[in-house]
Amino acid sequence: MLQDQSSRPPSIPLQHLKEITNNFSEDRILGHGGIGVVYKDMLHNGEMIIVKKIVLSLMPSPQKQFENEVYHLMIIKNPNVVRCIGYCYEIKNACLEYNGKYVFAEKAERLLCLEYLPKGSLDKYLSDESSGLEWSTCYKIIMGICNGLRHLHEQNDKPIVHLDLKPANIMLDDSMEPKIIDFGVSRLLDKEQTICTSSRDGTLGYMAPEFLHSGTITRKSDIFSLGVIILEIITGRRDYVDVTPNSSY
Repeated sequence: MLQDQSSRPPSIPLQHLKEITNNFSEDRILGHGGIGVVYKDMLHNGEMIIVKKIVLSLMPSPQKQFENEVYHLMIIKNPNVVRCIGYCYEIKNACLEYNGKYVFAEKAERLLCLEYLPKGSLDKYLSDESSGLEWSTCYKIIMGICNGLRHLHEQNDKPIVHLDLKPANIMLDDSMEPKIIDFGVSRLLDKEQTICTSSRDGTLGYMAPEFLHSGTITRKSDIFSLGVIILEIITGRRDYVDVTPNSSY
């Protein structure tokens, strides 16, 4: 089932994902994210993967965010961006409860399959004592994040702005190589384009002032987030939320 790493991630049947997760059994749950449940599972070829099952009630615009993430992960090939193994998008008719009544409606199943990164997210390594990370490891993590972000911003046709870069969205592999994840709110830009939006998707403390206050999106939006992350890695402190002036948090 696993595709060649240079090819486009395939569509994976829902039935296959049910089989490897034992019908999404609770004992396979790795954690709960902002938009769904994350399962740790093994493909038939023995490779460990992550299956992210989207929960609609946790997302303001589930279809848009799901399409965003799948599309961007399909076109991005970089050692510092998480590798997409495949995706599942299936619609079926089901009898669902709505306002106290049962009605027949279409139910969409949206799932993402990603490479398993055993060291977890960067945020768990950040503390007042830097969690014992050697400076060489900190430097490696910083350079890896910069490399992944540069790749996003230098896409040939349209740059990708992540818009939610933070330690929780940076995963680490066995060798502590960082990989950027979670492209649900990312946006495409023309080469020199600036976008203004009424939406403020992202995480307070990592959002650039111009994005937070006026909805202005440029590649600099991610650079601001990167700067906060670098400060946190170097100092081990997590209290840089006030670097965004005039914020209400």
